[in-house]
Parts: sequence; C-alpha cells; structure tokens
Amino acid sequence: MSQWSNNNPARSRAEQWLGYWNLLISLVSRDIRARYRRTFLGPLWSIIPAILATVIYSFLGGLVNVDTEGAPRLVFTFAATVPWTLFQSTAVRIPHGVLANGVLMRKMPMPRQIIPFVVILTTFFDFVMAGIVLTATLLLFGIPVSGAWLWLPALIVLTILLGWAVGIGIAAFTIYRRDMLHGIQHIMQVWLILTPVIYGAETLESELNIVHSLNPAVGLIDGFRKVLVFGQAPDTALLLTSLVLIVLGLLVAYPLYELMSRYFADVL
Repeated sequence: MSQWSNNNPARSRAEQWLGYWNLLISLVSRDIRARYRRTFLGPLWSIIPAILATVIYSFLGGLVNVDTEGAPRLVFTFAATVPWTLFQSTAVRIPHGVLANGVLMRKMPMPRQIIPFVVILTTFFDFVMAGIVLTATLLLFGIPVSGAWLWLPALIVLTILLGWAVGIGIAAFTIYRRDMLHGIQHIMQVWLILTPVIYGAETLESELNIVHSLNPAVGLIDGFRKVLVFGQAPDTALLLTSLVLIVLGLLVAYPLYELMSRYFADVL
C-alpha cells in the first residue's frame, strides 16, 4: 500500500502543488514583512498612498468644480481611488517582482506565475486594509451598506485580472529590455487621467467617447463608485466591455509571458 502511494502520480502532483502553495504563502509573508520592516507606521503604509491620493484628487476636483452627482467629494473620489490603486499597484509591481526574484527563479524550479501571484496577494492585502478605511469613511458620511455591494467580489476579481494582464504583459518585455520598467509609471499616470477617478464616467463619455469605450478600467472604476457611493448596480454595458477587453488582454499577455519566461533563468 505504501509503495503504491509513493508511485501514485495523482498524489505526487498534489504534493507538488501543495509545495507550490506553501512557497506562495511564504513569499507573500516575506514581502509583507519586508515592506513594513523598520517603519514607524508599519502596515498603515498600505493605506496611506490611497488616502493621500484621495486628498490630492479631491482638491484638484474641487479646483475645476468636478460634478460629483450630489455625493460628498471625498467619498466620490475615495471610492474610485482605492480600486484604482489595486489595479495600478498590481500592474506596476509584477514586472518589478519578477525582476527582483530573478535569483530565486534561477535556483528553484517553480511555476512561472508564482511571482505575479505573490504580487497579487500582497496588493490585495493593501486593498483590504484601504477598503476597511473606505467602508468606515462611507459610514461616517451616512452612506449605508446596500444590496449593490454584492457586486463587489466580481468588480474586485476583474480589477485584479486587469492588473495581472497588464503586469505580465509588461514583465514579458521588461526582463529583456528595461525601457518599459522605467516607463510604466508614466503610462499609469496617463491611464489615470483617462479613467474616471477624479471625475465621473459621464464626463469622460461626453468629452472622449472613444477612450470611454476602449478603456477597460472605466467600467470597473465607475462600477465601484456606483456600488459603494450610490448603492446602484454597475453599468452592465460598461462592465461587459471591461470584461471583453480584459479577456482579450489575457489571451495575449498570458501566452506571451509563458513563452518569454522560459528564458528568464538565462537573463534574470
């Protein structure tokens, strides 16, 4: 019986994936601890960027008198900044994470998607921390939890998938040519301007209809704001457009990353 178990391919594969899971959790724990080690505020740094961005975006929105559709400007902006930070952090950190873990990938056989998944889980940790503050802020402003919040899991998953698609797509090229690594922050700054974070989706639709239609982040960010601030279901047409564009992005980025990552050990 023991001999049969040792030669059982299914058990061997299960143990292999259990080892990968343990490695994944270990790397996530390492990254979270390393990020906040020797800091005075510790894990509070996971929410400070979103809070600072919200304050700045709210101030800019007030300067140009952005229409908040009757909602308090702070929560109107905060509800969009938190998911945008999740997307941006995932997309930006994946190439950096792959590059930083080059030695580990050379020395240890592992699935090539392990490092992107580590980034996804660490950025999700930051998102959860910021989400707690966002929820408290909404309640403080008298905005109650509603049935529309049931849309949140789908919106969160789609936001992560979008960040994953962008991140692994850029990582596939970054390892060989570092130009994208230097330019990704600038790309995300332009993308932010073309996404309804500071302003509403209707403003973008009236001013830049093509961008409104082809930007997969529009349906997601607008969906979060509708659900959290206004207690409404997301715009299904916008959300469906986001879903289609995300799927198309993954159909291109995933096989590209898998192809290029075969040679990571030689160049990292």
